[in-house]
Amino acid sequence: MDLEQARKQINDIDKQIIELFEKRMHAVADIATFKHHNNMSIFQPDRETEIINANLQLLDDVHLKPYAQKMLTYLMEISKSYQSHILNLENDIKKLPVKKYGLLGEKLAHSLSPRIHDLFFGITGIKASYVLNQVPKNRINSIVESIKALDMDGVNVTIPYKENVIPQLDKISEEAQKIGAVNTIKIVDDKAFGYNTDYFGIGQMLSYGNIPVEDNDFYILGSGGSAKSVICYLIDNNAAEIVLVTRNKEKALKQFANLNSDIIIIDYNEFEDVRESYCVINTTPVGMFPNIDDSPIDEDKIKCFGCAVDLIYNPIETKFLYFARTNGLKTVNGLYMLVAQAIKAQEIWQERIYPSQIITFIYKQIENLLQVQRQSFYLIGFMGSGKTTIGRLLAELLEMPFLDIDEYIEMKTQKTISEIFETDGEQHFRTLELEALEQTDDIPRIFATGGGILTYQPSREYLEDKNCIYLKNDIEILYDRIKDDSNRPLVDSIEKLTERLQEREEAYEKVSSLTIDTKDLSVFDISKQIMKQITKLIP
Repeated sequence: MDLEQARKQINDIDKQIIELFEKRMHAVADIATFKHHNNMSIFQPDRETEIINANLQLLDDVHLKPYAQKMLTYLMEISKSYQSHILNLENDIKKLPVKKYGLLGEKLAHSLSPRIHDLFFGITGIKASYVLNQVPKNRINSIVESIKALDMDGVNVTIPYKENVIPQLDKISEEAQKIGAVNTIKIVDDKAFGYNTDYFGIGQMLSYGNIPVEDNDFYILGSGGSAKSVICYLIDNNAAEIVLVTRNKEKALKQFANLNSDIIIIDYNEFEDVRESYCVINTTPVGMFPNIDDSPIDEDKIKCFGCAVDLIYNPIETKFLYFARTNGLKTVNGLYMLVAQAIKAQEIWQERIYPSQIITFIYKQIENLLQVQRQSFYLIGFMGSGKTTIGRLLAELLEMPFLDIDEYIEMKTQKTISEIFETDGEQHFRTLELEALEQTDDIPRIFATGGGILTYQPSREYLEDKNCIYLKNDIEILYDRIKDDSNRPLVDSIEKLTERLQEREEAYEKVSSLTIDTKDLSVFDISKQIMKQITKLIP
């Protein structure tokens, strides 16, 4: 390639970059506005780092990595600057974030903590960030030093570091000392103070579930750190009898030696003879996603109790709680505890008390999110209706994987859609669409489907019992969007497209669980409409 050819290639690439940049900034604006209207944090440093690292993995030329990192970092800064401009936050951005908080642990990929705390910041107007900090085990002895070095105001601590961090603290609270674990640290004047807000969260959870403690009997499944927090709370609130059920009785007798006079410790063989009792609490990870078909005890044993509590919150209803509910027991999951302990940490950091309505509001928001994230949603509609654009935005807002069926087919076949139509015909393409649907339904996702997917009866039957969202628009608008797109094999005159849309309209309407009239709506407005109504699709 000579100099002129190289320059021309660069100019052509620059034009593409500018076009993509414009599209990106429009999407940035839509996301910023949506988050602002829904009290979600605009600035998320942890997410920025995650996105940059993910994009760097796409590079084939590793020598370009440091330059790509600079480019992506600068692009993030430009995006934040533009967001602050459109939301009138220029003065705030220089101050954001004033306070720095986060979560420390070994594996944090699926943590809900950032979303909980970001919702809290949005409700209270506190200018702060909350980031995830994964700490390898070889650095456990310098956790507090690292917190101070990062100039953080406070952190939450999760497994496996709740006990390891204690010797590094200047002082710990009474409940943390009793439980032997710290999950919240506050830094004041270079001093580190430790607390255990799980204790508070347990109390709030039981109260919210209307499960009184005083003079009632409790069976605790599991003998880990969570069990100790539960037991300490039950003892302090005058439970009548507390029975700890564990697989290793000898180990538990040593582990709970300071509480042996207050509790009875048995193994699961002895539990077979359980008598009728008030409440059973699962503190084990049995039944947690993805092992959702497991239960720590059999249904027959669950029937012996009047109520059941599971500290697991994903899924919202474990198999353990399902058995309990279907047998008439009162049930409570661990999500309220998670939110309550997070707000208690904020009370410690902000040095003030917040109304319990904040806990309940955030709990409902997160509960809805978890229920939505367990489902797949399929965007259907005519070509040009924005299924891919809306799908990507929805997936980001819901923190779910996104998959474009057309892109998946192109990746699998190494052909463009137009090439498949030309060489193999439309009928073959329709069978590829069905195969793509069947091959990618392994996990919940947001799907963007092709405009003609319902013309193939097997695909239509496949989608009939799915959560389909129809993006509806006028043919004039759709035609204007697609008329110059050479990558669409079935683009024709507006008259023929009108006829084709009329042929498909009934199928779109019948298969869809939710129809959104997108005429005159921005990407943000369409997404907002879907987000408002999507929980109605959850069975």
